[in-house]
Amino acid sequence: MLSRLTARMAFAIAIGLLLVCALIVYNTLKNFFYSEELVYHTQHVLELVGRTESDIAAAARNRLTYVFDGGDYALEEYRQGVARIPGVLQELRRETGDSPAQQQNCDRLDKLVSDRVQIWEKSVDLKKSGAPSPASQSELTRQSVVFADEIVSITGAMRAQESALLQSRIVVARSHFLFVIVFLIVAFSTAVLLLFWHYRLIRDELHARENAEQAASRAALSAIEAERKARESEISAVSSREAAQRLSARLLQLQDDERRKFSRELHDSIGQHLAAAKMVLAPMAAEQKNDHRCADILSLIEESIKEARTISHLLHPPGLDEAGFSSAATWYAEGFANRSGLNLKLNIAELPRRLPREIEIALFRVLQESLTNIHRHSRSSSAEVSFQTDREQAILKVTDHGTGIAKEVMARFQSLGTSGVGLAGMRERIRELGGKFEVQSSPSGTSVQVMVPLVGERARAADGT
Repeated sequence: MLSRLTARMAFAIAIGLLLVCALIVYNTLKNFFYSEELVYHTQHVLELVGRTESDIAAAARNRLTYVFDGGDYALEEYRQGVARIPGVLQELRRETGDSPAQQQNCDRLDKLVSDRVQIWEKSVDLKKSGAPSPASQSELTRQSVVFADEIVSITGAMRAQESALLQSRIVVARSHFLFVIVFLIVAFSTAVLLLFWHYRLIRDELHARENAEQAASRAALSAIEAERKARESEISAVSSREAAQRLSARLLQLQDDERRKFSRELHDSIGQHLAAAKMVLAPMAAEQKNDHRCADILSLIEESIKEARTISHLLHPPGLDEAGFSSAATWYAEGFANRSGLNLKLNIAELPRRLPREIEIALFRVLQESLTNIHRHSRSSSAEVSFQTDREQAILKVTDHGTGIAKEVMARFQSLGTSGVGLAGMRERIRELGGKFEVQSSPSGTSVQVMVPLVGERARAADGT
């Protein structure tokens, strides 16, 4: 900004100096023409002085010629010469009107010429009278010569004064011209230097602007490159997140498969062996009624069979594969309520069609984990389970009336996605299916709600089940 202001000031000063130079040149030319007029005027004054002298001298010669010869032609020439003298004197007075000294000379010259003309007229009249008076003519001629000397002295003074005035004007004109030349050289040189400085400043500003534009271009390219890298990083992060989600889904699937396998092993192997042991031991206990150990063993075997069935059902309820989510959820929730003493209100809708297997497993695991959390953490004596579906989604909601989830646990779950009550695992299962997992908790209870979409491939799979 400062360099731009400096450049504008330099350019304005240079243009101002050039304008001043133009005005001075104009004034110089004007003074030159005026000086020329003054020189012409001085030359004209000198010419008029010469004409005055010439006319007076011509009139004096013609008067002498007439006096000594008596010719009428000389008299006529004399009369004409005398008639021209007032006009020349009047013009001389007019041309020297700007000089008081010259006006005084003109006054003296007029008086001398007038006195000399009077002497001439006396001489002419004397000649006309025909009286022989040579002595009188000589005296008149002598007086005329005296006046002639004075007239020559005055005209010489007028010439000298005009010459001195002309010389002073020439000196003044030369001084003015020299000053103008010096000023023009200095001003023009300064203007050229200022214009050159302006050019340098403009060039530097253009270079700075080009450098700034190049820097901006490089910054833009760097920003584009950074944006590209950020996009690649985002894509990598998304890919990593998708890979982590796929891995998590795979782990959950493997966990379900292992649970199904353990459930089948418990039911088909350990459960069968315990049932066989009970069948073998029952006759022996009947025979040994007095030995209470057999009865205790039968009781322990019976409890083991129940526990094995319970664990098998917890790992993977057999009804989920055969009857579907609604039946398995109802059976599991009722059994859980009986075992835990929880007052459980069920509102589980029967479905006209089976849901896709992965949705049924995910919903059932959410139900299992929610009821387990209620039993372990909520201290609630009652709870509600509702399950509904429409054309677009399946909604499972489990609500208790307990103490709620601790604030630090909820904060950790909302910020980091981790918690110690199985919420992260439930959310991951539902997120893998493209659904929503919502948890609302307060000191008056906790509500877990999941919404799983039934559109696209899952809807077609459900229709085909």
